[in-house]
Amino acid sequence: MSSNISRTRPSTSAFPRLRSPGQILREDYMRPRGMTMTELARLAGLPVARVRGVIVGEPIDAACAKRFATVFRTTALYWIVLQTEFDMAREQRKHEPRGLGVL
Repeated sequence: MSSNISRTRPSTSAFPRLRSPGQILREDYMRPRGMTMTELARLAGLPVARVRGVIVGEPIDAACAKRFATVFRTTALYWIVLQTEFDMAREQRKHEPRGLGVL
């Protein structure tokens, strides 16, 4: 499973930069395959606007998770867990000292 935390650059922040499920979708699944939003939308049976929304930060719901799982041969639970981990990390940061606005 892809990590929700980017490890490409060292962080000087107390909080490593989180990658949203949309960033993971784009960087780890679409980009290596040379896949466009239009192509993913077609393969997943989703409107392009919905795929674009996920990529820019809209949450992945169960219906999207199932469709992404089918396209990328993962499980729907994988996408739901990515979303939940991201949401929980954002909430945690809100309650940590110096955690506000670090995303």
